[in-house]
Amino acid sequence: MSQVSSTTNSPQSNRSSSTASALNDLDLDSFLDLMIAELQNQDPLNPLENDELLAQISQIREVGATDRLTETLDSVLLGQNISSATNLIGADVVALTADGERVTGNVRRVSIDGGQPKLDLAVGPVATASEGEGQVDEGKYTYEVVWDGADDTEYSFEVSVNTESLSEFNGSIQVNNLPETSGPKRVYRTDNTGTGERRLVGTIQSGSTSTFTDSMASSARGSVLSTTPQQLSVANRVTVTLNNVAQIEPPGE
Repeated sequence: MSQVSSTTNSPQSNRSSSTASALNDLDLDSFLDLMIAELQNQDPLNPLENDELLAQISQIREVGATDRLTETLDSVLLGQNISSATNLIGADVVALTADGERVTGNVRRVSIDGGQPKLDLAVGPVATASEGEGQVDEGKYTYEVVWDGADDTEYSFEVSVNTESLSEFNGSIQVNNLPETSGPKRVYRTDNTGTGERRLVGTIQSGSTSTFTDSMASSARGSVLSTTPQQLSVANRVTVTLNNVAQIEPPGE
């Protein structure tokens, strides 16, 4: 069989090592294509020897076995990941979204996308310490977020927070994971006892805005919430990958 000469001046040992590495990187289909092309184009006056043919067949079998082993291991890994993901249904997890946002939510269902398990989280509104400074006193607060629905019905939901549980609280509170509404949202807050009148501390003009920062002193609050909105339990849907789960609270704990 005719031989293709090397285009470099590397030693024979280096060429052999390079060839072996290249063969290891080939998948089975590519290897078969190369071998068929080699058999079709061999020199009829100097055909491939039997031992050389057997050696190449052996290499084909090794490549095929490697491909099958890789597929098997990938299937086993996917099965394990699916099992791990489905065991999280009903659990509260802390995870990172594809945009790098840290979210806390309850796992509602599991889906497979591109061979990777994805977790659908129900992420409800939550209050945290804001990075800025403010005049909110330490204590317990209840926020009520109110908006007008398309049917002229007034809706709301509540978020409670105790500043003692907030890390690095400095007089400012941020309410996160607000749901999208059809219009502006009005935010009311109690005093630091968590009870009493709920007075206006701000208005969110855009219904798609998902955060609100409160740095207002109790004495500076505005008008009293004098109506009785229909209270809802709200949550956003967020999808994260299993690999981006950082903390798990199992169901029932």
